[in-house]
Amino acid sequence: MFIKHFVRFNTREQLKDSMVIEYYDVVQSVIPTKLITGLSSDGDKVSVDVLIYNDSDSEGELFIHEIILEEDIDPEEGDKISEELTDLFPETQFTFEASIIV
Repeated sequence: MFIKHFVRFNTREQLKDSMVIEYYDVVQSVIPTKLITGLSSDGDKVSVDVLIYNDSDSEGELFIHEIILEEDIDPEEGDKISEELTDLFPETQFTFEASIIV
């Protein structure tokens, strides 16, 4: 069974590159050991950063900023990330979600 672990920062507006970097920095500061790393063709460890894609719902377009993780985050880590994002982006309407295993 394949289980994808992730955190997603979903916004209604496209973020500037600097804001995406700040989002990644928040996640990295809270859960640094859970970020996934990959291997280059030379065998060197490389980080896998933020995947950005679009979707839409009944309220319009969504910009999804996804970071793949090695393992799930716990509720306290999710709350901490969400609080830091709220402080960092007070003018941005967003939702924050993480994968869960049920």
